[in-house]
Parts: sequence; structure tokens; C-alpha cells
Amino acid sequence: MIKLVLEAFLLAVALDLLFGEPLPALHPVVWIGSFIGYIDRHSPRKLKRLYGVAMALSCIILTIAIGYGITVVLYQVSPLLSLLAMAYLLKSTFSFSFLWRTSGDIHADLKAGRLEAARAKLPALVGRDVSRLDSGQMASCVIESLGESFVDGIFSPLLYFTILGLPGALAYRAINTLDSMVGYKDEKHRETGWASARIDDLANFIPARLAVLLMAAVSGHPARAIRTSLRDGKNAPSINSGYPMSAFAGALGTRLEKLKFYVLGEGLKPCGVEDIPRAIRLNKMMTAAVVAVILAILWLTPLPLIGG
Repeated sequence: MIKLVLEAFLLAVALDLLFGEPLPALHPVVWIGSFIGYIDRHSPRKLKRLYGVAMALSCIILTIAIGYGITVVLYQVSPLLSLLAMAYLLKSTFSFSFLWRTSGDIHADLKAGRLEAARAKLPALVGRDVSRLDSGQMASCVIESLGESFVDGIFSPLLYFTILGLPGALAYRAINTLDSMVGYKDEKHRETGWASARIDDLANFIPARLAVLLMAAVSGHPARAIRTSLRDGKNAPSINSGYPMSAFAGALGTRLEKLKFYVLGEGLKPCGVEDIPRAIRLNKMMTAAVVAVILAILWLTPLPLIGG
């Protein structure tokens, strides 16, 4: 009999490809973010680092307990209901189609010369100031996001799902949401966000480096992808994101740059608008490879360790 987790994985992938992201009011990650925002607003003036540790752990544990607990309870009522809940919750931890669609929309705007329209869409992918970027620099933003988001938006949650089941995927999504909201973003969170940032670094350390190998294998330019990653991976401030972004630059043969912060792929051709479709295709190829490998693992092995 096909395992419930395998069925849930297939359904989650189908949900993403057919419907994209749930409405904000129905999105579990939005709920996680609301909880983080609430406890962040009530941080004390003293013992901020200790509070930050408690904030991170409580968010991760509650996310696992509520999410996985729902599927366990529903299974006692109906395996079908449990399957639907598991697929919906799993889908909320990753996103293929939103990334591809948004990148494609920005490419269409840039190609048509609609720079302001492209700038208005870019905050969905990057957090930097884009108000003064030209078309090539905005294209670089999109391609960097396609490289980096492959790890935190696709590969990492699915890797943890493969190993630890739904609890692993939910835990990762809570960790990544914590980091995006409070992890070292400003002076206010230097102490309260310390734990969230460190846990996210740890959670992405292995996936970010495995993603380099996957990019190299799929791209058709393995030597250049790995060479660029090893050379430029430390240029980005994050201990993790620079490696897959650099590998992505090498795989595409394109120089990527965040002004005044870093350059990835020095010596490669400058990034242009025409490189965005190639980057989307490469991201799709890597995603397809990940989905195929996970299907094989779930079918042929006892994984995941939880719920398998």
C-alpha cells in the first residue's frame, strides 16, 4: 500500500502547481508569522537573548505540535481527512509556482520597459532597496532570488520532510519564518533575534551545500558552478546563501551583484534581462530533480522517520 506521506507529498506538489499560494487568511505560514509578531512585540527590556531563545523554541515546538497533532487526530476520524490536512500543511512549507510566476512577471515588465512595474513586484522576492536599480540590476535580483529561494523555499523544507516527515517540514518553515522576521534584521533584534538567526544558519548549512551539487549536476556546467561557488560563496554576508547563489551564477555563466555588498561570478558576463528565463528554467529543472528523488526515496525506503 502506498504510504500516506507519499500520497501527501504528491498532493502537496499538485496543489502548488495548480493553485499556488493559499489566501493570506488561510495560510499557515501567515499564522506562524502572526504568532511571532505577537511574542516579539511583548519582548522584555532585560534578558532579551534568553527571551529570544524561548521565543524561537516555543514557536518551533508549537508549530510542530499543532500541525502534526491535527493530522494525527484527523487520522482517527478519517485517513482521507488526515491526508488532505497533511498535504495542505506540507504545501504551505514550500513554494514552486509563486517564485516562477513572480519571476516571469518581472521579466515581462523588464522586457517591455515597464521598470516601475518591475520595481513594484521585486519586494516579493528581495528585501533590498530597488528604487534606483536599472534593468540589469533588477534582473540580478530576480536571478539571485531564484538561486537562494531554491534552498529555503523548496529544497530545505522538502529535505526535512523526507527525513522527518511533516514535523520536519513544519519545524523548518517555523525556523525560516523566525529568521526572516526577527533574525539580526535591526538593532532591536540583535539580542532577541540571535537564537532565531543561529538556528536558521544551522538548519540551512547542509541543504545550502547539497544544493550546490544539485545545481552543478543539473546545469550542464558542473565545473563552473562548483568553482564559482567555492570562490565566491563567502562573499555574501550569510554563511549559507552565498554558496547556492554563486553556484547558480556559475551554472548560468552570469555575474550577479548586490550593489555595495557583494559580487558573485566575477569575470562572467554581466547579468541581463534575457537571463531571467534561463534562470527560471534551471530552477524548474532542479525542482523536478528534487521531486523525482524524493518520490524514489519515499517509495523505496522506510523514510521519513516520523509518520512513514
